[in-house]
Amino acid sequence: MGGSQMRYAGRIRLVVVDLAGTICDGPQDLRHLYPNDDLKGVKSPVISFERVLAKRSIRVDWATLRKPMGVFKKEHLRKLLLDETVAAQFRQAYRRDWNHNDLEEMFAEFRPIAVEVATSKELVRPIDRAKEAVDYLREAGILIGCDTGYPVEAANAVYKSLAEDYQIVFDVTADSEGVPGRPTPFLVFDCMAKAEVYPPAAVVKADDVAAGIWEGNNAGAWTVGIYATGNDDYARLAAAKPDFLIPSIRYLPDIVFGQIEPRLRRGELPGQAV
Repeated sequence: MGGSQMRYAGRIRLVVVDLAGTICDGPQDLRHLYPNDDLKGVKSPVISFERVLAKRSIRVDWATLRKPMGVFKKEHLRKLLLDETVAAQFRQAYRRDWNHNDLEEMFAEFRPIAVEVATSKELVRPIDRAKEAVDYLREAGILIGCDTGYPVEAANAVYKSLAEDYQIVFDVTADSEGVPGRPTPFLVFDCMAKAEVYPPAAVVKADDVAAGIWEGNNAGAWTVGIYATGNDDYARLAAAKPDFLIPSIRYLPDIVFGQIEPRLRRGELPGQAV
C-alpha cells in the first residue's frame, strides 16, 4: 500500500493553490466601502453573506461570518444558520426556525452577489508578488492548479478576471460543486486527475485556511499554510499541521525549491517535515 509514493524521489510536478486569501482578495483597509471591514484578507464571502443575511434583518459580525471559512459556500451558509445568534435572529424575524427551503433560497441569492463582490476591482486584485510566484513555479515546469469553496460561477468569474486583467492563469481547476470539498482530499485529487500528476508526494497544496491544509494532508500532498494574507492566523494554521508555514505566496517557490524538493531527493514524504 502506497509503494509507488514511497519510491518517489522526483520533483514537484503540481502546485494547487487556494483562491481568495492566497492568490487574490488579500488584507487591505476597505472601511470606506464596507464599514464592518476587519482589515483581513478573504473579504468577498463575508461581504456576500452579510448582504444575504441583512436582507432578512439578521446582523452578524465578521468574526462569526468567518468561522466556517474554507468549506463550500452552501455548507458555510448552513453552518452560519446553525449559529445560535443567527438562528435566534431568524426566528425573531420569521416567527419560526429556518429550514432547507430557506437555505436553498438564501444560497440562490448568494450566487450572483458572490460573482459581483469577488470580481470587484478591490477584491480580485492579486496579492503582492502572486503572479511572480506562479510564473516562477511554471517556468520550472510545475503545473499550477486552483481549488476554492466558491460556487462555480463565482470561481469562473474570478479565474477569467485574473487571466484577462492580471495574466494569472491556472493549468487546472477543481470542480467546487461536483466534487466533495474540504476537509476531504477530493479537490486536490480532482486537480491531480486533470493534470495527470501522481503520486501525491509530487503535489503541493498551499492554502490560507485550516480546512485547506486538512484537505492537502488527507490527500497525502505536501502542505503549505499561508498565514498573513488570508483568513486564518499562524496559530490556527499551525494547529492543522502543515509541512511548512509562510506569510505569503511570494515565498512559495523558496519552499518548493529550497525545502520540499531536497527532502524528496532524500526520500522524505509529506507529513515528515519539521
